[in-house]
This record gives sequence, structure tokens and C-alpha cells, in this order.
Amino acid sequence: MWGWRVLACAAAAVALPALPAGATNQVVTATGDNKFEPANVTIIQGESVTWNNDSGFHNVHFDDNSFDQPPDPQPSPWTVPRTFLTPGTYTYYCEAHLASDNMRGTVTVLPPGSTLPPPPPPVTDKSAPALKLSGKSTQHVLRQRGVRLRVRVDEAASVLARGRVSVPGASATVSARDAKAKLVAGRDTKLRLKFSSKSLRRLRGALRKRSVLTARVTVTATDKAGNKRTLKSKFALRR
Repeated sequence: MWGWRVLACAAAAVALPALPAGATNQVVTATGDNKFEPANVTIIQGESVTWNNDSGFHNVHFDDNSFDQPPDPQPSPWTVPRTFLTPGTYTYYCEAHLASDNMRGTVTVLPPGSTLPPPPPPVTDKSAPALKLSGKSTQHVLRQRGVRLRVRVDEAASVLARGRVSVPGASATVSARDAKAKLVAGRDTKLRLKFSSKSLRRLRGALRKRSVLTARVTVTATDKAGNKRTLKSKFALRR
């Protein structure tokens, strides 16, 4: 009876596919501009894929419902791995962005002993992010203690906003404190360029004299590849 058990175990070992030695892991990033990068990956049976959420509201859901992590789309950060033990092609998508082709992808699992295709050449991003500024054309600077505006980009980017006001009769301009933020694609972000107490006193004195004050604002957006876009805008200031 013991001999039969040994034979059965040996048969089972032969029936199971051998996993590659030193199985590796590939990483896919869900980005703030609503993309999986890279969306399509190829691995050997027994290897893994790990999805990281860079920024944005995402999850990973496979068409066959075999994997759904996080169970509902979640903001960053999260990391979910999956090991693939059966050859085949598996398709997945982000449930929050069903209409986006950029948020769909595939995992192709090859049998042991297969040769992986060479990685695609790196894509060089030379396009600066699209940048949009908005805000009330006339602002009550003393009440707000600064200038408020909205900024929007078409891809994940960091922004730097600077503002200054020329005061009539003064030898120098009044500068606001810089405002910085990290933006995700397609979402308005509010920024406030604050003035110090000393600067507000100078602005208050000029407004009491009925001086016409204009805040000149410069906003620069920089994407992950280092491409920059700069816009300028003006806002009339009131008490």
C-alpha cells in the first residue's frame, strides 16, 4: 500500500508543469493621467505581475472575474500582485475608467521554456502638458489674503505658481508666496497665492488711495519627463 502512494506522488509530480527557476516579477503602473504603463505584458508560467497605483482612482479587474483588486477603485497608494500558473492570455481593466482604452491591458502567460519577446523600445515623451488657468477676474485680495485660481492639466504634473503686484509709487513689487501642487489629469485644482502681513499692509494702503492694482500670475506645469508649459494671467485686485 505504501508503494502505491509513492507511485501516485511520482505520477502527480510528472503531471504538474515545471515552474521556471528564479521566476521574476513585472510591474505595471496605474498613472494619474489614466493609463496602465505598460498595459500589455508577457511572462512565463509561474511568474508574477504587480500593479502599483501612482495616483488617481483605479483598480485592476480581470474580464473572467478571477481577480479584482482592490475590490473597488481606490486612490493612491496601493499595490496588488498576482502570480499566473496557467498559460493563456488574460485581459483586465480599471472599473472606474471602462470607457478608456488606455485603462485596459493584457497579461500573456507562456509555457515554461518559452522565449520572452524583447522589451519594446522606450518611449521618449517630448510633449509638454496642456495647461489651463481660470479664476475670478476681480478678486478681493484683503479678504482672501491672497489670489485664488484654478489649474488643470491633461497629464500628471507638478505645478509652481508665482504672483506679484506692482504698487504705484513703490520702488519694488509685492510678491506672493509661491504655491506648489501635484496635479492629476483632467481635475481642477485650487491654488492660493498668499501674501504676508507686511505685503497686505502695502496693498491695503494702495487700495485706500484708489490705486489700480493688478496681480500678475505665472504658472509652470512640469510632467514626469521634465517637459514644461508656462502660462501667465492677470487678476484685478479690490479690497
